[in-house]
Amino acid sequence: MKNNNVISVKDHKQDITLTVKGLYFFQGFQVLESYTPQNDECYYLFFYKNRFLTGKKTAKIKQKSYLKLILTKGIFIPSPHPLLSSFLSNQSIQTFTTLITLWKTINNTYQKTEAFHILTAFDCYLKKEDILSLMKKAFLQFRRSGKFLHAYRILRLAQEKYPTNKWSNSLITHIDYQKYSIRYQSEIEALLTYDPLHAENQLYLHKEADHIYALLQKKLRSESRILECLALHLHNLSTNPHSFNHYFDEIQVILHSNFTKQEAISILYNLYNQQSSNENKDKVQQHLLSILVSAKQYKDIFTILTENPTSLSPSQTDLLVEAINHLDGKSLSFETFQAEHLASTNGQQLEKLIVTLLPRLFETHDIKYTYNWLQPFMHLPLPSINTIKKMYEISEEPDKQLDMGELYYELKQLPQAIDCFLWDIEMNPTNSIPIRWLIKLYGELGMVEESKSYQYLYKQIQKSS
Repeated sequence: MKNNNVISVKDHKQDITLTVKGLYFFQGFQVLESYTPQNDECYYLFFYKNRFLTGKKTAKIKQKSYLKLILTKGIFIPSPHPLLSSFLSNQSIQTFTTLITLWKTINNTYQKTEAFHILTAFDCYLKKEDILSLMKKAFLQFRRSGKFLHAYRILRLAQEKYPTNKWSNSLITHIDYQKYSIRYQSEIEALLTYDPLHAENQLYLHKEADHIYALLQKKLRSESRILECLALHLHNLSTNPHSFNHYFDEIQVILHSNFTKQEAISILYNLYNQQSSNENKDKVQQHLLSILVSAKQYKDIFTILTENPTSLSPSQTDLLVEAINHLDGKSLSFETFQAEHLASTNGQQLEKLIVTLLPRLFETHDIKYTYNWLQPFMHLPLPSINTIKKMYEISEEPDKQLDMGELYYELKQLPQAIDCFLWDIEMNPTNSIPIRWLIKLYGELGMVEESKSYQYLYKQIQKSS
C-alpha cells in the first residue's frame, strides 16, 4: 500500500492515490499532508497517538480551526524523510471513515474529555456549535451523576479550544468547581499525574522552555511515542544549534534503542546533510561512519569521506583506504572525489592510498585521466607517482610499449599490460620478451589455452633464432 510516501486509499468507495508532502506532530496528533497526483486536491490524514482516525479532502482551512493550529504550531517533518517513511511503514490506511462513524468509535474508546479533544481536530469540517452541543450534553450527564471533576474538565477543554464561547466561560467559575480550579494552578509536574491530557497540551504550547521540553519528552517516552520524541529532537537541533551536543546525545540513545541499524543510518544521513555548521556536521559524520563500518556499507563510507572538500584526518584516510579496498572502480566517483581532499595526508598514508586507488582509476579511466587526477601530487617523491609519470611520458610512444606493459604489471593491471605486450609483438614480431610476459600474464589470469598458444609461439621463435 505504501511506496515512496505514496498512499492508495478509498474515499467514499472511490480509489484515490495520494502523495505525502509532510507530517505534523502536535498535542497527541499526527497529521499527514498529501495531494492527488495532479497536485490539485489536498487531503489531510489524521492520527491520534499513532492510531489512524480518518482523512478529509480539504479545499480551505478555517483560520480559527484546530487544524490551522496543528499546521502552525506543530513539529513538521517534510517529505522525503526517513521518519516519515518509518511512520507510514507502521500504518494500515485503507479507507476514510465518515466523521459520524468516527465519533461513535472514539466516543466508545476514549474517556469523554479525550474523545472531545480528538473531535475538535475536525472543527475545520464540523460546526463549532455542533461540537460544543455534544460537550454540553456530556457535561450535563456528568453533573447529574455527581461527577463534578469530569464535568469541570469538559468545561476547561471547551474554554481552551474555544476561548470566546459563552457557555464554558459562564460556568467554569461556579463555586462547585473551585477546588478543581485550584488543582489546575499547580506546577506542571503535578498536572501530569492529575490530568495528563491537559498537561501534555500545555507542554506542547510551552515546549521552548528547557524544563518543559524535558517533561514533554519524558511523557512521550512513557507512552512509547518514539517517533514523536525523535521529531522533537530533530526540530530542536535546527532551532537551537547551541544545544546541539545535548540533543544529538539524546538522538543517539533513541536510535540505538528503538531503530534498526539501517533506519539509524537513514536518519543520521538526513541529519548530516542538514547541518550548516562544520563542527556539528563532523560530530554527526563520526557517529554515522561508526555505524556504517559495523554495517560494512563501504560505498556510503566512501561517499561521505569524499563528498566534503575538507581535508581528511589520518584516521579518516585509513578508513577511506579500507572502503576503497572493498569497492571496484565503477563504485567510485572520481569527479566528486578530488585529489585535493588528500592534501593534508602524510607521505606514507598517501602512497598507500594512491596504490589502492590506481587499480580503480584504471578500471574506468586511461593513463591521461589518471595522471591529471593525481596532478596535485606530481611534485612528491612517491614510488607510485614516479611510476605514473613514466607511464604518462611513454604512453604515446609505440617503441615503449614493452616498458609500458611492465609498468602496468607493477600496478597489477594485467589486462592493460597484455594490451601493451600485444602491441609490442605487432611492432616486433621476433622479440621473445613480450611473448614470455604474455605466457606469464595469461597463466596468472587462469587463461590456460591462451598461455599455451604463446608457449608454442615462443618455442617457434626460439627454433628460428
